[in-house]
Amino acid sequence: MMESTEIQLSPDGSRTVRLDCPAHVASTVSLSEIQHFPPFKHWLSALQQQSNSEVVVKSITIQSVDRFKSGKIGFLKLAALAHHLPDNTAVPGIVFLRGGAVAILLILRSEEKEYAILTEQPRLAVPDFRMLELPAGMLDDDGAFAGTAAREILEETGLTIAPHELIDLTTHASKGLYPSSGACDEFIRLFACLKHVTSKELDDIKGRLSGLREDGEFITVRLVPLDQLWQSTMDMKATSALYLWNQHNQQQSK
Repeated sequence: MMESTEIQLSPDGSRTVRLDCPAHVASTVSLSEIQHFPPFKHWLSALQQQSNSEVVVKSITIQSVDRFKSGKIGFLKLAALAHHLPDNTAVPGIVFLRGGAVAILLILRSEEKEYAILTEQPRLAVPDFRMLELPAGMLDDDGAFAGTAAREILEETGLTIAPHELIDLTTHASKGLYPSSGACDEFIRLFACLKHVTSKELDDIKGRLSGLREDGEFITVRLVPLDQLWQSTMDMKATSALYLWNQHNQQQSK
C-alpha cells in the first residue's frame, strides 16, 4: 500500500509538496525513517529555502532505499515532479541522495621529494578494479569534516593525522564542491596535509594493505610523485585538490 504525507515548503503553509512511498519501498522503510535520513533532511531544508517561484515541485516519490550493513540508510533515490513556470516545462527530477564526503590530498615529503598518497581499490560503478583515488569517505551524521578526514586517513593508510594538521582547501565553498549536481546531492570537502617522513617510513607505506574488511574495502596504498599526480589518476577529487593546493601555496607565498 502506498504511504503518503504532506510536507510544508514555506513557513506559512502556502507551499506544500506530497511525499509518496510506493508499497514495494514502504514494506522495507517507513516515511518517518526517510524523513529522518540526514541527506534527505538537508536536501528538503535546501529545497524549502529556495525562493525562486519559477520552479514548482509538486510531488516527491521515493524510488529505492539501500542500507549499510549496520542497518542504517546509506543511499536513497527519489523522483521529484517539478515544472518550470510559466510554460510548465518539466524539470529533470531524478535525485540520488548520499550526503557529503571528504577527500584528503596527503603529501609526504622525504629528502626534498614529495609524494601523494593514493588508494587503489575496486570500483564497480566505473568499473575499474584498480581505481586510484585520494583517500576519501562519507561524512558521519555529526558532519565533522576534519575529524572524518583524519579517521579516513587512518583507516585507509594506517597513518595518524590530527585534525588540526589538515588544511581545508574548500573554505570558499559553503559546504563543499559538487561533482555531479545534475542528479546527486553529494558535496565533497577537500583537505590537504603535508607530512615529513624518513625514507624508511616511506618504504613502509608503499603497497600497504588497508581498509575495513567488514565494509567490503580492499585497499592498497600507492605513492605517486606529486608532480605526476595530475596524469596518474582519473579521480577528479585528486586533480581538484592538486589545483587548490597549488593555489593555496601561491596565496601563502604572497
